[in-house]
Amino acid sequence: MPGKLNIRSDSPDWRGRILSNLAHTPFRFGEFLFRCVEAPLQGIKFRDQSMREKVFAMSGIDALRAGRPITISLRDNGQASVFWQEEVIKYNSLQHRMLITTFIHEKVRQNPKVQQALLETEGTFIFHDVGRVENPYTSLPEKFYIEVLLAERRLLQKLISLGTK
Repeated sequence: MPGKLNIRSDSPDWRGRILSNLAHTPFRFGEFLFRCVEAPLQGIKFRDQSMREKVFAMSGIDALRAGRPITISLRDNGQASVFWQEEVIKYNSLQHRMLITTFIHEKVRQNPKVQQALLETEGTFIFHDVGRVENPYTSLPEKFYIEVLLAERRLLQKLISLGTK
């Protein structure tokens, strides 16, 4: 379907809603079952394991609200790490970005409706505009987010072209 598609939770297009990180698209990663991608994206910002796991269990908007103060604090030389399992990872490092990419990949891999939505964006200009200036300290800037989604779409297309045995 040609045109433009804004990937956001309140999109009038079902594809935009389901591809949003706030969408209820459960997936497992490690020992956790996440309701959405936003839960691990925000949860890993918490040093305290119990708080981290509390955020991991949240819905998208609740997780976003929980992690927002940490993201905002970064402009004041706040926290500069994220926490996954026993690792302390430098914020916005390659390792951090790879972890984010993995969360999105697992959402796509484990949700056939997400795969369908992503495949149906072929020929459509996809973007992520939330209606305000992007926080310069975000761990998932629009350009990176869209590149990850496009890479996932290319992977799905390649896997489909290889067929099944």
